[in-house]
Parts: sequence; C-alpha cells; structure tokens
Amino acid sequence: MTRAHTTRRAALVAALALTLTACAVSDPSRYYALAASRPPGRIPVATAAQTITIGVGPVTIPGYLERPQVVTRNANDGLQIWPYHRWAEPLDIGIAQALADDLGTRLPSDRIALYPWPGAMARVIDYQVAVAVVHLDGAPGGRITLDARWRLLGKGGKELAFKRSTLTESVPESDFPAFVAAMNRAISRLGDEISQEIDSQSASRSATKD
Repeated sequence: MTRAHTTRRAALVAALALTLTACAVSDPSRYYALAASRPPGRIPVATAAQTITIGVGPVTIPGYLERPQVVTRNANDGLQIWPYHRWAEPLDIGIAQALADDLGTRLPSDRIALYPWPGAMARVIDYQVAVAVVHLDGAPGGRITLDARWRLLGKGGKELAFKRSTLTESVPESDFPAFVAAMNRAISRLGDEISQEIDSQSASRSATKD
C-alpha cells in the first residue's frame, strides 16, 4: 500500500468520523414516555388490611405500533410514522407500566407485578389484568382513541371478567406532548374501569367469606 493511498484512506476515515459525530450532535429526535395520570381520590371497596397482589400483563399492541416512532392517524384513517418523535421504551411496556402505576393509586395494594413475573410470583397473585390494545392512536390537535379488550383473571387463571373499553380523549394543542398527555388520560380511564371491576370482585369475595 502506497503512502498516498494510506493518506487518502486516513482522510476518508477522519471525514466519516466527523460526519457521524455531527449527526449524533444534531440528532433532532424527541423522546416520550407514558406515565400514570393522577386519578381523583376514590375510596376502594377493599380495606387496607385486605391488601391484594395484582399482576399487570401481558399487554399486546397491534403490529403498526410495534416500532420506536410515534404513529398518528388522520381523518381519512391514514397512518403517519414520525421519525423524529420516538418512544423512550417499547410502547407495550410503557402502557403496562403506566397502567400498573395507575392501579397502584386506586387500589389498596403496593404489590403490583409486571408480566412476565417469576413462577413463584404467580402463586400469590390475586388478580391478573391482561390487555389487548386494538387501537391507540389519533392526532395532535384532534383526539386520540384507546380501544382495548381486557381480561381479569383470578387465582389459578380463572377468568372473572372479559370486557372491551373504547375511550376517547381530546388533544387541544397541536403538539406531541399534548398528544402523549391525552394517551395518559385514556390509560388512566382504563385503569379506573379495571380497578372498579377489581373492587367489585374483592367485595364479592369478601361477602362470600363472611
């Protein structure tokens, strides 16, 4: 290899390194994470002495949402993928975590496990919530829709309830933080419906014991 060839190769490597560095520094991506909205106070049916263990998951999402980019839907049902607006974690995990946090504020439990949990944990879970998201999309400046089927399972995997929730939230501002905030509100409303069902099942179980 000649000295000239070596010099040119070194120059190309240096130029490539500078280009990659510049791209990293100027990356315009914005990242978002779902979080539980603080629900209004509601006294659970179960008492603090009847602390229950809740398992949240699995949460499944449709294939078009299985990507790091935020996806929106326009009025003509067209989907748009935003390359520079991204989720900070996989969306199914984010939904599960936000839902678990929400249930933790509504129910008398500080024992909430996210799927998958260790085999030994399965034996102490009183209620498991499995969620299949059908739709979770919309558009900034419009509204978002959370359409989900969910199952409540008891000890031994016994199905206690199977329901479908379709929840809509307006997005008053035309920006992505408002869009994500509306998603959080919809997940919180889903948490409210699930917690009410758990309250009902807990009250029924307590009455049976009495």
